[in-house]
Amino acid sequence: MALLIKICGLRTAEAANQAIEAGADLLGVIMVPGRKRTVALDVAAEISKLAQNKRKALGRQFQSVNEILNHINSLKFDSHRAYFQKFKVLVEENGPFLVGVFRNQNIEDVFKLANQASVDFIQLHGSEDVSEYLARNDGLKYGIIKRYVIPDHTEQMKEFFPKVLESTHQGFGFPLLDSELGGEGQTIDWTLINDLDGDFMLAGGLNAENLSETKPFLKNVFGFDVSGGVENENGDKDLDKISRFVANGKQVLT
Repeated sequence: MALLIKICGLRTAEAANQAIEAGADLLGVIMVPGRKRTVALDVAAEISKLAQNKRKALGRQFQSVNEILNHINSLKFDSHRAYFQKFKVLVEENGPFLVGVFRNQNIEDVFKLANQASVDFIQLHGSEDVSEYLARNDGLKYGIIKRYVIPDHTEQMKEFFPKVLESTHQGFGFPLLDSELGGEGQTIDWTLINDLDGDFMLAGGLNAENLSETKPFLKNVFGFDVSGGVENENGDKDLDKISRFVANGKQVLT
């Protein structure tokens, strides 16, 4: 089973195109004002177009996350884990998709920026109440990704995950495990992951070289998310590192 790969913190169309051609499933852009990786709005929209064009070229069954959400909501699941696993497969089979990353911003601003950049997923990386975003997600236009920190948010996850099967919480995609701020190059405590009741994308201090070290802790992990681990010493995306991360990440479980 191949894992999903997300290349985050993209700020140029060149780096995004490299990620797409290398086989990344998700492209991430930081839409939090004033961060070192904050992307220009026009560049984010250009990256979105690159992803759309790739999906069309590949003849994907579902050309939008909205189509995926409508499909998955027509299915029945006996657990939230089954839901997350199916969502993972649908992203893998129909990507690449663009993820806009936000942190503790005004909810109206988030949806406005998401619309202007034509993102497919809204990733909440702060203390946001994910239920408010699901309620505001008219027409299931976006998939919602929520970042969790372990062990701090273990109880939050236990409370929320079963709700993804309820009609009032349609639109949730999957959870992400990362550090508090993210993009800091710090690994989280991998030893805690196998005991969690869920399926996750894993972020935090990953690079092409240390992915193999995560293998004992991937029972509940279906993807890797990287930003700093594919950058050079100047903080710019390194095209070769992007390709190696995608290739290594896809091979970890094979």
